[in-house]
Amino acid sequence: MAVRRADVVVLGGGISGLASAFYLTSPHNTGASDRQEGHKKIVLLEGSPRIGGWIHSHLTPEGAVHERGTRSIRPAGIVGKNTLDLVSAIGIEDQVVPVTRSHPATQNRFIYTPGGLHRLPSSLGGLVRRQTPFSQSLAARLAREPFAQRCHEDDETIHDFFSRRLGREVAEFLADPFCRGIFAGDSRELSMKACFPALFDAERKYGSIILGSMRSKPEKVPDVGKTRLAQRAAEEKWASWTLTNGLQTLPNKLSDWLIQQGVEVHSSTPCVKVEFGHRDEGDLSRQVARVTTEDWVWEAEHVICSTSSQVTQALLPAEHSRLSDLLSAITSCAVAVVNLEFDDLELPVNGFGYLVPSSVPSKVLGVVFDSCAFPELDRRKDPTTKLTCMMGGAWFNELFGDPNHSDLDDLLHSALEAIKNQMGINQQPAYAKVNILHDCIPHYKLGHTKLVDDIQSYIKDHRLPLTLVGASYRGVSVNDCIMQARQAVQALDT
Repeated sequence: MAVRRADVVVLGGGISGLASAFYLTSPHNTGASDRQEGHKKIVLLEGSPRIGGWIHSHLTPEGAVHERGTRSIRPAGIVGKNTLDLVSAIGIEDQVVPVTRSHPATQNRFIYTPGGLHRLPSSLGGLVRRQTPFSQSLAARLAREPFAQRCHEDDETIHDFFSRRLGREVAEFLADPFCRGIFAGDSRELSMKACFPALFDAERKYGSIILGSMRSKPEKVPDVGKTRLAQRAAEEKWASWTLTNGLQTLPNKLSDWLIQQGVEVHSSTPCVKVEFGHRDEGDLSRQVARVTTEDWVWEAEHVICSTSSQVTQALLPAEHSRLSDLLSAITSCAVAVVNLEFDDLELPVNGFGYLVPSSVPSKVLGVVFDSCAFPELDRRKDPTTKLTCMMGGAWFNELFGDPNHSDLDDLLHSALEAIKNQMGINQQPAYAKVNILHDCIPHYKLGHTKLVDDIQSYIKDHRLPLTLVGASYRGVSVNDCIMQARQAVQALDT
Protein backbone atom coordinates (compact mmCIF):
# COMPACT_ATOMS: atom_id res chain seq x y z
CA MET A 1 0.00 0.00 0.00
CA ALA A 2 1.35 3.43 -0.97
CA VAL A 3 2.72 5.64 1.79
CA ARG A 4 1.98 9.36 1.94
CA ARG A 5 3.61 11.85 4.28
CA ALA A 6 2.05 14.53 6.46
CA ASP A 7 3.18 16.59 9.41
CA VAL A 8 -0.08 16.08 11.31
CA VAL A 9 -3.01 13.78 10.59
CA VAL A 10 -6.28 14.69 12.28
CA LEU A 11 -8.77 11.85 12.69
CA GLY A 12 -12.43 12.84 12.75
CA GLY A 13 -14.32 15.60 10.97
CA GLY A 14 -16.53 16.64 13.87
CA ILE A 15 -16.08 20.02 15.52
CA SER A 16 -13.10 18.83 17.61
CA GLY A 17 -11.15 17.60 14.60
CA LEU A 18 -12.02 20.62 12.48
CA ALA A 19 -11.04 23.00 15.28
CA SER A 20 -7.74 21.14 15.76
CA ALA A 21 -6.92 21.60 12.08
CA PHE A 22 -7.96 25.25 12.34
CA TYR A 23 -5.54 25.97 15.18
CA LEU A 24 -2.77 24.02 13.47
CA THR A 25 -3.23 26.26 10.46
CA SER A 26 -3.72 29.51 12.39
CA PRO A 27 -0.86 30.10 14.84
CA HIS A 28 -2.09 33.62 15.65
CA ASN A 29 -5.17 32.04 17.23
CA THR A 30 -3.23 29.93 19.72
CA GLY A 31 -0.36 32.14 20.81
CA ALA A 32 2.09 29.81 19.07
CA SER A 33 5.20 31.51 17.78
CA ASP A 34 7.19 28.85 15.93
CA ARG A 35 4.62 27.56 13.46
CA GLN A 36 4.05 29.51 10.27
CA GLU A 37 0.97 29.21 8.09
CA GLY A 38 1.44 26.89 5.14
CA HIS A 39 4.68 25.32 6.40
CA LYS A 40 3.05 22.15 7.68
CA LYS A 41 1.09 19.57 5.76
CA ILE A 42 -2.16 18.96 7.62
CA VAL A 43 -4.50 16.12 6.64
CA LEU A 44 -7.97 15.58 8.11
CA LEU A 45 -9.69 12.21 7.65
CA GLU A 46 -13.43 11.73 8.25
CA GLY A 47 -14.96 8.27 7.94
CA SER A 48 -18.50 9.33 7.01
CA PRO A 49 -19.61 11.25 3.90
CA ARG A 50 -20.62 14.26 6.02
CA ILE A 51 -18.50 16.76 7.93
CA GLY A 52 -19.77 17.95 11.30
CA GLY A 53 -20.11 14.95 13.60
CA TRP A 54 -22.94 15.44 16.10
CA ILE A 55 -23.67 18.90 14.71
CA HIS A 56 -26.25 18.04 12.09
CA SER A 57 -28.83 20.47 10.69
CA HIS A 58 -31.52 19.30 8.28
CA LEU A 59 -33.28 21.71 5.92
CA THR A 60 -36.74 20.61 4.81
CA PRO A 61 -38.06 21.41 1.30
CA GLU A 62 -40.39 23.96 2.93
CA GLY A 63 -37.44 25.84 4.42
CA ALA A 64 -37.54 24.77 8.07
CA VAL A 65 -34.27 23.92 9.81
CA HIS A 66 -34.28 20.99 12.22
CA GLU A 67 -31.31 20.29 14.48
CA ARG A 68 -30.62 16.59 14.94
CA GLY A 69 -27.83 17.33 17.41
CA THR A 70 -26.63 20.48 19.15
CA ARG A 71 -29.07 23.34 18.52
CA SER A 72 -27.43 26.37 20.11
CA ILE A 73 -24.15 27.54 21.66
CA ARG A 74 -23.61 29.67 24.75
CA PRO A 75 -21.26 32.68 24.49
CA ALA A 76 -20.41 32.69 28.21
CA GLY A 77 -16.92 32.44 29.67
CA ILE A 78 -13.56 32.04 28.01
CA VAL A 79 -14.71 28.96 26.09
CA GLY A 80 -17.73 30.80 24.69
CA LYS A 81 -15.69 33.81 23.64
CA ASN A 82 -13.09 31.54 22.06
CA THR A 83 -15.76 29.97 19.84
CA LEU A 84 -17.01 33.38 18.76
CA ASP A 85 -13.43 34.32 17.86
CA LEU A 86 -13.28 31.24 15.62
CA VAL A 87 -16.61 32.15 14.01
CA SER A 88 -15.21 35.60 13.30
CA ALA A 89 -11.96 34.19 11.88
CA ILE A 90 -13.74 32.09 9.27
CA GLY A 91 -15.95 35.01 8.23
CA ILE A 92 -19.49 34.04 9.19
CA GLU A 93 -20.27 36.77 11.77
CA ASP A 94 -23.17 37.99 9.63
CA GLN A 95 -24.89 34.60 9.92
CA VAL A 96 -25.07 34.56 13.73
CA VAL A 97 -28.58 34.57 15.21
CA PRO A 98 -28.46 35.48 18.92
CA VAL A 99 -30.91 35.09 21.79
CA THR A 100 -30.53 37.62 24.61
CA ARG A 101 -30.87 37.01 28.35
CA SER A 102 -34.20 38.88 28.39
CA HIS A 103 -35.76 36.63 25.73
CA PRO A 104 -38.58 34.28 26.85
CA ALA A 105 -36.50 31.30 25.73
CA THR A 106 -33.90 32.34 28.29
CA GLN A 107 -36.21 33.50 31.04
CA ASN A 108 -38.71 30.64 30.87
CA ARG A 109 -37.38 27.14 31.44
CA PHE A 110 -39.56 24.44 32.91
CA ILE A 111 -39.50 21.05 34.55
CA TYR A 112 -42.37 18.61 34.34
CA THR A 113 -43.88 16.65 37.20
CA PRO A 114 -47.29 14.94 37.47
CA GLY A 115 -48.49 18.35 38.72
CA GLY A 116 -47.73 19.94 35.36
CA LEU A 117 -45.05 22.31 34.04
CA HIS A 118 -43.16 24.32 36.65
CA ARG A 119 -41.22 27.44 35.69
CA LEU A 120 -37.75 27.59 37.17
CA PRO A 121 -36.69 30.80 38.95
CA SER A 122 -34.88 33.24 36.65
CA SER A 123 -34.82 36.32 38.90
CA LEU A 124 -34.23 37.32 42.52
CA GLY A 125 -37.99 37.40 43.06
CA GLY A 126 -38.28 33.83 41.84
CA LEU A 127 -35.59 32.72 44.28
CA VAL A 128 -37.28 34.40 47.24
CA ARG A 129 -40.78 33.05 46.56
CA ARG A 130 -41.63 29.40 47.12
CA GLN A 131 -42.45 27.77 43.81
CA THR A 132 -43.70 24.29 43.10
CA PRO A 133 -42.46 21.59 43.16
CA PHE A 134 -40.20 22.88 45.96
CA SER A 135 -41.43 22.91 49.56
CA GLN A 136 -39.54 26.14 50.35
CA SER A 137 -37.87 28.97 48.47
CA LEU A 138 -34.54 28.31 46.81
CA ALA A 139 -33.19 31.42 48.55
CA ALA A 140 -33.64 29.70 51.90
CA ARG A 141 -31.63 26.74 50.67
CA LEU A 142 -28.91 28.95 49.23
CA ALA A 143 -28.61 30.82 52.53
CA ARG A 144 -27.76 27.56 54.32
CA GLU A 145 -25.40 26.27 51.63
CA PRO A 146 -22.18 27.84 53.00
CA PHE A 147 -22.69 25.88 56.23
CA ALA A 148 -23.19 22.48 54.61
CA GLN A 149 -20.83 19.70 55.53
CA ARG A 150 -17.88 19.29 53.19
CA CYS A 151 -17.00 16.11 51.34
CA HIS A 152 -13.35 15.13 51.48
CA GLU A 153 -13.52 12.28 48.95
CA ASP A 154 -11.66 12.66 45.68
CA ASP A 155 -14.92 12.50 43.72
CA GLU A 156 -18.66 12.43 44.30
CA THR A 157 -21.80 11.85 42.25
CA ILE A 158 -23.73 14.92 41.16
CA HIS A 159 -26.79 13.70 43.07
CA ASP A 160 -24.84 13.29 46.31
CA PHE A 161 -23.13 16.68 45.91
CA PHE A 162 -26.35 18.65 45.51
CA SER A 163 -28.23 16.61 48.09
CA ARG A 164 -25.53 17.37 50.64
CA ARG A 165 -25.15 21.05 49.84
CA LEU A 166 -28.66 22.14 48.80
CA GLY A 167 -31.02 19.35 49.80
CA ARG A 168 -32.85 16.43 48.25
CA GLU A 169 -35.38 18.53 46.31
CA VAL A 170 -32.69 20.53 44.52
CA ALA A 171 -30.90 17.29 43.67
CA GLU A 172 -34.12 15.69 42.36
CA PHE A 173 -35.82 18.61 40.61
CA LEU A 174 -32.85 20.65 39.38
CA ALA A 175 -29.60 18.68 39.22
CA ASP A 176 -31.23 15.47 38.02
CA PRO A 177 -33.20 16.94 35.06
CA PHE A 178 -30.28 19.16 34.05
CA CYS A 179 -28.04 16.10 33.87
CA ARG A 180 -30.64 14.47 31.64
CA GLY A 181 -30.71 17.58 29.45
CA ILE A 182 -26.94 18.04 29.17
CA PHE A 183 -25.57 14.49 29.34
CA ALA A 184 -28.71 12.34 28.86
CA GLY A 185 -27.27 10.72 31.97
CA ASP A 186 -28.11 9.72 35.53
CA SER A 187 -27.00 12.20 38.20
CA ARG A 188 -26.60 9.25 40.61
CA GLU A 189 -23.80 7.90 38.42
CA LEU A 190 -22.18 10.99 36.91
CA SER A 191 -19.06 12.57 38.41
CA MET A 192 -19.38 16.04 39.90
CA LYS A 193 -15.66 16.61 39.51
CA ALA A 194 -15.72 15.82 35.79
CA CYS A 195 -19.11 17.28 34.81
CA PHE A 196 -19.11 20.49 36.85
CA PRO A 197 -15.46 21.08 37.77
CA ALA A 198 -15.93 24.78 38.65
CA LEU A 199 -18.54 24.01 41.32
CA PHE A 200 -16.56 21.04 42.60
CA ASP A 201 -13.42 23.16 42.91
CA ALA A 202 -15.35 26.02 44.58
CA GLU A 203 -16.28 23.76 47.47
CA ARG A 204 -12.75 22.42 47.78
CA LYS A 205 -11.19 25.90 47.74
CA TYR A 206 -13.79 28.05 49.52
CA GLY A 207 -15.95 25.51 51.35
CA SER A 208 -19.04 26.71 49.47
CA ILE A 209 -20.27 27.04 45.92
CA ILE A 210 -21.93 30.36 46.85
CA LEU A 211 -18.78 31.82 48.38
CA GLY A 212 -16.74 30.40 45.53
CA SER A 213 -18.87 32.16 42.91
CA MET A 214 -18.48 35.43 44.83
CA ARG A 215 -14.73 35.23 45.43
CA SER A 216 -13.38 33.50 42.36
CA LYS A 217 -12.28 35.71 39.51
CA PRO A 218 -13.34 35.06 35.91
CA GLU A 219 -10.70 33.29 33.88
CA LYS A 220 -8.90 35.56 31.44
CA VAL A 221 -6.83 34.64 28.40
CA PRO A 222 -5.15 37.69 26.81
CA ASP A 223 -5.85 36.79 23.18
CA VAL A 224 -9.41 35.46 23.63
CA GLY A 225 -12.55 37.54 23.24
CA LYS A 226 -10.94 40.44 21.39
CA THR A 227 -13.03 40.13 18.23
CA ARG A 228 -15.91 42.49 17.59
CA LEU A 229 -18.31 39.53 17.61
CA ALA A 230 -17.30 38.45 21.13
CA GLN A 231 -17.53 42.04 22.35
CA ARG A 232 -20.95 42.43 20.75
CA ALA A 233 -22.18 39.28 22.53
CA ALA A 234 -21.15 40.79 25.87
CA GLU A 235 -22.62 44.22 25.13
CA GLU A 236 -25.95 42.83 23.92
CA LYS A 237 -26.08 40.22 26.71
CA TRP A 238 -26.47 37.16 24.55
CA ALA A 239 -27.58 33.96 26.26
CA SER A 240 -27.10 31.67 23.25
CA TRP A 241 -26.76 31.75 19.49
CA THR A 242 -27.15 29.71 16.33
CA LEU A 243 -26.59 30.38 12.61
CA THR A 244 -29.07 31.34 9.91
CA ASN A 245 -29.16 27.91 8.28
CA GLY A 246 -28.56 25.98 11.49
CA LEU A 247 -25.36 25.06 13.29
CA GLN A 248 -24.29 22.79 10.41
CA THR A 249 -23.05 26.02 8.83
CA LEU A 250 -20.20 26.11 11.36
CA PRO A 251 -18.47 22.83 10.39
CA ASN A 252 -19.28 23.38 6.72
CA LYS A 253 -17.69 26.83 6.61
CA LEU A 254 -14.81 25.70 8.80
CA SER A 255 -14.09 22.86 6.39
CA ASP A 256 -14.19 25.25 3.42
CA TRP A 257 -11.82 27.62 5.24
CA LEU A 258 -9.38 24.79 5.97
CA ILE A 259 -9.33 23.69 2.33
CA GLN A 260 -8.59 27.28 1.29
CA GLN A 261 -5.62 27.25 3.68
CA GLY A 262 -4.22 24.11 2.06
CA VAL A 263 -5.47 21.49 4.52
CA GLU A 264 -6.41 18.20 2.87
CA VAL A 265 -9.92 17.29 4.05
CA HIS A 266 -11.01 13.77 3.10
CA SER A 267 -14.54 12.56 3.86
CA SER A 268 -15.69 8.95 3.35
CA THR A 269 -12.19 7.92 4.41
CA PRO A 270 -12.41 5.79 7.55
CA CYS A 271 -9.26 5.00 9.47
CA VAL A 272 -8.56 1.27 9.84
CA LYS A 273 -5.71 1.39 12.35
CA VAL A 274 -3.14 3.63 13.98
CA GLU A 275 0.38 2.36 14.66
CA PHE A 276 3.52 3.89 16.07
CA GLY A 277 7.11 3.23 15.12
CA HIS A 278 10.52 4.72 14.42
CA ARG A 279 11.23 6.21 11.03
CA ASP A 280 14.97 6.09 11.61
CA GLU A 281 16.27 2.98 13.36
CA GLY A 282 19.17 5.05 14.66
CA ASP A 283 16.84 7.45 16.47
CA LEU A 284 14.77 5.47 18.98
CA SER A 285 13.81 8.54 21.00
CA ARG A 286 11.20 9.74 18.54
CA GLN A 287 8.27 7.86 17.09
CA VAL A 288 6.04 8.61 14.13
CA ALA A 289 2.42 7.64 13.59
CA ARG A 290 1.20 5.46 10.74
CA VAL A 291 -2.48 5.92 9.94
CA THR A 292 -3.95 3.30 7.64
CA THR A 293 -7.06 3.83 5.51
CA GLU A 294 -8.47 1.60 2.78
CA ASP A 295 -6.27 3.22 0.12
CA TRP A 296 -3.32 4.83 1.89
CA VAL A 297 -0.90 4.70 4.77
CA TRP A 298 -0.29 8.18 6.11
CA GLU A 299 3.02 8.59 7.94
CA ALA A 300 2.94 11.63 10.21
CA GLU A 301 4.99 13.33 12.87
CA HIS A 302 1.86 13.47 15.00
CA VAL A 303 -1.77 12.32 14.99
CA ILE A 304 -4.62 14.18 16.68
CA CYS A 305 -7.48 11.79 17.32
CA SER A 306 -10.86 13.48 17.77
CA THR A 307 -12.93 10.32 17.39
CA SER A 308 -14.73 9.00 20.47
CA SER A 309 -12.76 7.01 23.03
CA GLN A 310 -14.56 3.83 21.95
CA VAL A 311 -13.65 4.34 18.29
CA THR A 312 -10.09 5.34 19.16
CA GLN A 313 -9.37 2.30 21.34
CA ALA A 314 -10.35 -0.02 18.50
CA LEU A 315 -7.74 1.57 16.21
CA LEU A 316 -4.74 1.04 18.48
CA PRO A 317 -2.25 -1.84 18.10
CA ALA A 318 -2.09 -4.78 20.50
CA GLU A 319 1.13 -3.56 22.16
CA HIS A 320 -0.86 -0.63 23.57
CA SER A 321 -3.71 -2.73 24.95
CA ARG A 322 -3.44 -0.94 28.31
CA LEU A 323 -4.29 2.36 26.61
CA SER A 324 -7.16 0.67 24.76
CA ASP A 325 -8.51 -0.65 28.05
CA LEU A 326 -8.42 2.79 29.63
CA LEU A 327 -10.20 4.35 26.65
CA SER A 328 -12.88 1.65 26.56
CA ALA A 329 -13.76 2.45 30.19
CA ILE A 330 -15.32 5.74 28.99
CA THR A 331 -18.86 4.81 28.04
CA SER A 332 -21.52 6.73 26.16
CA CYS A 333 -25.23 6.54 25.42
CA ALA A 334 -27.66 6.72 22.53
CA VAL A 335 -30.28 9.44 22.22
CA ALA A 336 -33.35 9.45 19.99
CA VAL A 337 -34.12 12.90 18.58
CA VAL A 338 -37.69 13.40 17.36
CA ASN A 339 -38.19 16.57 15.29
CA LEU A 340 -41.81 17.68 14.98
CA GLU A 341 -43.77 20.45 13.24
CA PHE A 342 -47.41 21.27 13.94
CA ASP A 343 -49.84 23.47 12.02
CA ASP A 344 -51.78 26.10 13.98
CA LEU A 345 -50.43 25.03 17.35
CA GLU A 346 -50.26 27.34 20.35
CA LEU A 347 -48.09 26.01 23.12
CA PRO A 348 -49.43 26.15 26.69
CA VAL A 349 -46.30 28.09 27.76
CA ASN A 350 -43.67 30.19 26.03
CA GLY A 351 -40.03 29.41 26.70
CA PHE A 352 -37.03 27.25 25.94
CA GLY A 353 -38.71 23.97 26.82
CA TYR A 354 -38.86 21.55 29.71
CA LEU A 355 -36.98 18.64 31.28
CA VAL A 356 -38.36 15.65 33.12
CA PRO A 357 -36.76 14.38 36.36
CA SER A 358 -35.85 10.69 36.33
CA SER A 359 -38.23 10.09 39.25
CA VAL A 360 -41.17 10.93 36.97
CA PRO A 361 -42.32 8.13 34.63
CA SER A 362 -41.75 9.48 31.12
CA LYS A 363 -40.62 8.28 27.72
CA VAL A 364 -38.95 11.65 27.02
CA LEU A 365 -35.99 13.26 28.75
CA GLY A 366 -37.22 16.68 27.74
CA VAL A 367 -38.80 18.78 24.99
CA VAL A 368 -37.32 21.86 23.31
CA PHE A 369 -39.62 24.59 21.95
CA ASP A 370 -37.55 25.36 18.86
CA SER A 371 -39.90 27.96 17.39
CA CYS A 372 -39.72 30.07 20.53
CA ALA A 373 -35.94 30.30 20.72
CA PHE A 374 -35.20 30.58 17.01
CA PRO A 375 -38.25 31.46 14.88
CA GLU A 376 -35.74 32.52 12.20
CA LEU A 377 -35.26 28.79 11.46
CA ASP A 378 -38.98 28.14 10.89
CA ARG A 379 -40.61 27.88 7.49
CA ARG A 380 -40.64 31.18 5.63
CA LYS A 381 -44.12 30.52 4.25
CA ASP A 382 -47.01 29.04 6.23
CA PRO A 383 -44.89 28.72 9.40
CA THR A 384 -45.45 25.86 11.79
CA THR A 385 -44.60 25.32 15.46
CA LYS A 386 -41.48 23.19 15.88
CA LEU A 387 -40.68 20.94 18.83
CA THR A 388 -37.88 18.48 19.51
CA CYS A 389 -38.27 15.53 21.87
CA MET A 390 -35.14 14.00 23.40
CA MET A 391 -35.45 10.35 24.39
CA GLY A 392 -33.40 7.49 25.77
CA GLY A 393 -29.96 8.34 27.04
CA ALA A 394 -28.93 6.25 30.03
CA TRP A 395 -32.44 4.75 30.02
CA PHE A 396 -32.57 3.86 26.29
CA ASN A 397 -32.34 0.08 26.61
CA GLU A 398 -34.73 0.00 29.55
CA LEU A 399 -37.40 1.97 27.69
CA PHE A 400 -36.89 1.06 24.03
CA GLY A 401 -34.53 -1.92 23.82
CA ASP A 402 -31.31 -2.11 21.84
CA PRO A 403 -30.74 1.21 19.98
CA ASN A 404 -29.45 -0.77 16.99
CA HIS A 405 -32.82 -2.47 16.59
CA SER A 406 -35.30 0.10 17.89
CA ASP A 407 -38.59 0.67 16.11
CA LEU A 408 -38.68 4.26 14.84
CA ASP A 409 -42.48 4.24 14.68
CA ASP A 410 -42.60 3.21 18.34
CA LEU A 411 -40.26 6.07 19.25
CA LEU A 412 -42.45 8.55 17.36
CA HIS A 413 -45.59 7.19 19.01
CA SER A 414 -43.94 7.48 22.44
CA ALA A 415 -42.92 11.09 21.76
CA LEU A 416 -46.43 12.07 20.65
CA GLU A 417 -47.98 10.34 23.68
CA ALA A 418 -45.58 12.19 25.97
CA ILE A 419 -46.42 15.67 24.67
CA LYS A 420 -50.11 14.77 24.71
CA ASN A 421 -49.97 13.77 28.38
CA GLN A 422 -47.55 16.48 29.48
CA MET A 423 -48.73 19.47 27.40
CA GLY A 424 -52.15 18.49 26.09
CA ILE A 425 -51.04 18.47 22.44
CA ASN A 426 -53.45 16.07 20.77
CA GLN A 427 -52.92 16.52 17.06
CA GLN A 428 -50.86 14.85 14.39
CA PRO A 429 -47.70 16.63 13.25
CA ALA A 430 -47.36 18.11 9.77
CA TYR A 431 -43.75 16.88 9.83
CA ALA A 432 -42.04 14.23 11.93
CA LYS A 433 -38.60 12.69 11.77
CA VAL A 434 -36.91 10.29 14.18
CA ASN A 435 -33.13 9.90 14.36
CA ILE A 436 -31.17 7.70 16.74
CA LEU A 437 -27.76 9.11 17.62
CA HIS A 438 -25.67 6.13 18.66
CA ASP A 439 -23.06 6.63 21.39
CA CYS A 440 -23.39 10.38 21.03
CA ILE A 441 -22.87 11.65 24.59
CA PRO A 442 -20.10 10.34 26.86
CA HIS A 443 -20.97 9.60 30.48
CA TYR A 444 -18.39 10.98 32.90
CA LYS A 445 -18.89 8.53 35.73
CA LEU A 446 -17.17 8.52 39.12
CA GLY A 447 -13.40 8.56 38.70
CA HIS A 448 -13.55 9.97 35.15
CA THR A 449 -11.01 12.73 35.81
CA LYS A 450 -8.44 10.23 37.12
CA LEU A 451 -9.18 7.96 34.17
CA VAL A 452 -8.39 10.77 31.73
CA ASP A 453 -5.25 11.65 33.68
CA ASP A 454 -4.14 7.99 33.44
CA ILE A 455 -4.74 8.05 29.67
CA GLN A 456 -2.63 11.18 29.27
CA SER A 457 0.11 9.73 31.50
CA TYR A 458 0.28 6.58 29.38
CA ILE A 459 0.67 8.60 26.18
CA LYS A 460 3.38 10.75 27.76
CA ASP A 461 5.27 7.87 29.38
CA HIS A 462 5.37 5.92 26.11
CA ARG A 463 6.27 9.05 24.10
CA LEU A 464 3.48 8.43 21.62
CA PRO A 465 3.01 11.08 18.91
CA LEU A 466 -0.69 11.09 19.80
CA THR A 467 -3.09 13.73 21.09
CA LEU A 468 -6.66 12.97 22.13
CA VAL A 469 -9.37 15.63 21.89
CA GLY A 470 -13.14 15.60 21.87
CA ALA A 471 -16.19 15.15 24.05
CA SER A 472 -14.95 11.89 25.59
CA TYR A 473 -12.48 13.64 27.85
CA ARG A 474 -12.92 17.09 29.39
CA GLY A 475 -16.25 18.59 28.39
CA VAL A 476 -19.09 17.65 26.06
CA SER A 477 -20.21 21.05 24.76
CA VAL A 478 -19.19 22.52 21.42
CA ASN A 479 -17.34 25.27 23.30
CA ASP A 480 -15.45 22.71 25.39
CA CYS A 481 -14.45 20.70 22.33
CA ILE A 482 -13.15 23.76 20.48
CA MET A 483 -11.16 24.93 23.51
CA GLN A 484 -9.70 21.44 23.98
CA ALA A 485 -8.52 21.56 20.38
CA ARG A 486 -6.90 24.96 20.92
CA GLN A 487 -5.10 23.80 24.08
CA ALA A 488 -3.98 20.57 22.43
CA VAL A 489 -2.37 22.44 19.54
CA GLN A 490 -0.73 24.87 21.95
CA ALA A 491 0.76 21.92 23.81
CA LEU A 492 2.42 20.65 20.62
CA ASP A 493 4.60 23.77 20.61
CA THR A 494 5.77 23.48 24.22
